[in-house]
Amino acid sequence: MKSGYVGEIFSSIQGEGLYVGRRQVFVRFAGCNLSCVYCDTVKFRKPAKYCRIEKAGKSEIRKNPMKSVEIFEEVLRLATPDIHSVSLTGGEPLMAAELAGEVAKLCKKASLPVYLETNGSVPEAMKKIVKFIDYASIDVKLPEHKSVKPGEWESLFKKELSCVRIARKKAETFVKIVVLPNTKETTIFSVCKEIANLDVPVVIQPVTPVGEIKEFPRREFLLKLSEAAALAGVKDVAIIPQVHKFIGFR
Repeated sequence: MKSGYVGEIFSSIQGEGLYVGRRQVFVRFAGCNLSCVYCDTVKFRKPAKYCRIEKAGKSEIRKNPMKSVEIFEEVLRLATPDIHSVSLTGGEPLMAAELAGEVAKLCKKASLPVYLETNGSVPEAMKKIVKFIDYASIDVKLPEHKSVKPGEWESLFKKELSCVRIARKKAETFVKIVVLPNTKETTIFSVCKEIANLDVPVVIQPVTPVGEIKEFPRREFLLKLSEAAALAGVKDVAIIPQVHKFIGFR
């Protein structure tokens, strides 16, 4: 039985991507291998000493590491009749692939669909977990996200494409691309040209101001990026912001 670091377990709605508004139980793994400028979960980039667990509208603090069966028990307790799926998020859940895989397997046995939110940087880990995944949201990074050191972005992008290929064989898969005010149409076009070959939907997600990001991308600008994605060959493209931030959900 595997154990590892979880930052929080709670019930909310999915606020991003194609399944926005669906009720989920979130398992947020602590620890990430990237450092994006727009990250809104910075405190979960490193393994957390404690996990915050939602209980009766309040929070219970549990010491890490947690075992997969402990995590699953909390998921079951928080599951409601309207639940769409269990979201394995982060941090980066593929950094804890063995633990995440055990949790996903337990969820599947309990007929709870599993929704993986990942940066797609660890395709080897995706291979291990994908058979337990029903939905995959893969967050493709752009050079201006500064997720990796200069000169390492192309390697990251290749890994993300590989992750998409693996995921789409077993799960309903889509790509999410966070766009900043300085994102270029040419960048979206070149990235989407590669993604178009994989025949998956693309969600353009306007960044929510955080940290050094001070403003939202403009409406006209977002429409141009959507056009660029379509011109690159993407058949299904949508512009969807972080809805949960607008309506007061976590």
